[in-house]
Amino acid sequence: MLSEKNIRQNVALLALVAGLVELVGAVIQSTESLKYLGITSVLSSVSLESADKVNFALYLTFAGASLVIALWAGGAIFRGKPRLGGLIAGSGVLTALVVVVLPFIQGYPSSAIGLAATVLAAALMGGVAFLSGRVPGPEGARELLLSPMDIAIVAVFSALTAVLTGTTGLILPSPTGGYTHIGDTVIYVAALLFGSRVGGLVGIIGPVVADLLVGYPRWFVTVLAHGSQGFIAGLGRKRNLVIQVILLVVSGLVMATTYFFVNVFIKGYPIAVVSYVRDLFGQALVSIVLGFFLAKGAEKALPTLVG
Repeated sequence: MLSEKNIRQNVALLALVAGLVELVGAVIQSTESLKYLGITSVLSSVSLESADKVNFALYLTFAGASLVIALWAGGAIFRGKPRLGGLIAGSGVLTALVVVVLPFIQGYPSSAIGLAATVLAAALMGGVAFLSGRVPGPEGARELLLSPMDIAIVAVFSALTAVLTGTTGLILPSPTGGYTHIGDTVIYVAALLFGSRVGGLVGIIGPVVADLLVGYPRWFVTVLAHGSQGFIAGLGRKRNLVIQVILLVVSGLVMATTYFFVNVFIKGYPIAVVSYVRDLFGQALVSIVLGFFLAKGAEKALPTLVG
């Protein structure tokens, strides 16, 4: 008979499989849609109409979100929080279903293999949500709640992120599209001081507001890229310096890789690589250095607030 830990591990593994199947299906479907538009390879520059760029970015964002949600759900279940993991997996079913129907809504032909993969992913996530309710473990749903202090902190840091992102972004436009900025600095400070929930929300709200103000048309990619960035960085709260630096680097890689994955399909591989290098070194690395030292200064100056 399987132990409680083994059951949790198996359900968590099922969540990971669901996310990977979703991602594979999305790549197959996106490739099929590009062929429909007359583009046979992403290894050279891709030229798409603005509407198609938005459509592809939206589709890939939901597919990427399904993977992130699957990892989040699996992680919660693995750590002994099956109820929380089940709620997260339930939201993953919804995002997977959106991925299923989006090509039909957008008017692109559907790949039979891609469609089968996304439907399977939705079914697997449904299985994770169902099984998590039967996995022994303490109740963890309450961890989704924010305190009034958390809400105030999110509001303040989101506003600071939006201002810093928008102002430096206008000063530093990118020749490959989008803009370069150091607004991620505030995301890192919020994440290191107040944890994953605050960091993730600041990573979503602040940059999205900046995108809307600057006029970036594919702002919804920001939700996934910078939300994941803030959440991962927040895992370093109250950890030792080495762990914090590692998590900051990983969060920057995840942010840049998310944009890279989308850019490959809407700009082509060569331009996507240039943008990737810019996001890693011109944006994430600078913001990591600034955010890390600012957070350490705040910890010393305001120990009661961040304790």
